Amino acid sequence: MNNLELLACRKLLFLEVNEAAKLIGNVEARTWRYYESGRSGIPVAIQSKMQGLLQRRTSLLEQMRAEAGEYRKQGNGRQVVPFFKSFEQFQQETGLPDLLEWRIDMSVKSSLYLENAIVLY
Repeated sequence: MNNLELLACRKLLFLEVNEAAKLIGNVEARTWRYYESGRSGIPVAIQSKMQGLLQRRTSLLEQMRAEAGEYRKQGNGRQVVPFFKSFEQFQQETGLPDLLEWRIDMSVKSSLYLENAIVLY
């Protein structure tokens, strides 16, 4: 993974620099910016963790896409799903305490909305 790929992955996962630095790299935000600028090499552990998060996103995207397709196939139109604007709202509604899961949820639902597969509320 090069610096631009790391940047693209972070943005795809809706992560701020400080969130990625803390939650993925356990480094300072400045260090993460060095990775994304190409000034520093990206540690293998960070690349692996990012790949794992992208795999989790892909799995959730496929699952939700299939559910939305089944919903539509049953003649119900597009599935209506919640889009959580805050981490606190996500925690309250899902019971999941993981900020990374919230960001993945946002990313997947945004993609499905742009595919016209779901309606957000």
